[in-house]
Amino acid sequence: MKFKEFIKDSFVLVGFSAAGKWDEDIVYPIPRLWEKSRKFISERDADKIVGVCLPPRSNHYFYTCGMEMNSVDFHKIDEGMTIHTFPEQKYVVFKHIGSSKTIPSTYEKIWSVFDKEGYSIKEGMPEIEVVSTDMFGKEETKEYEMEVSIPVK
Repeated sequence: MKFKEFIKDSFVLVGFSAAGKWDEDIVYPIPRLWEKSRKFISERDADKIVGVCLPPRSNHYFYTCGMEMNSVDFHKIDEGMTIHTFPEQKYVVFKHIGSSKTIPSTYEKIWSVFDKEGYSIKEGMPEIEVVSTDMFGKEETKEYEMEVSIPVK
């Protein structure tokens, strides 16, 4: 699986958030958060939808999905939304291509490459998922694409 390294500038994310977990009673809020954010993003003519997961690679996590901004703008925030700021950070970026149902297998490949290459997760930084808005409606097709960025030390 191919990947690249890059430094992401600091950014602000405004969106909808929820806690989730993978062990015992699975709580999986991500599809619901993407759907709520998709509506919000479409109304604001944004070109991408962004999801962040804290901490990365964890069975218990906090997920936010929405849109990225350069600075805090409270006029763009609806009731029930959260806002998060993140500093500049180095990431390794992978690309998922295919139905959204195959994202878990893509993550298995990502973690295998991540470990094989000797990377370590930077604590306190988010894992980032980015999808172009022109992918809306293509989630179940083989053309669907998503970038996955993992924060590294």
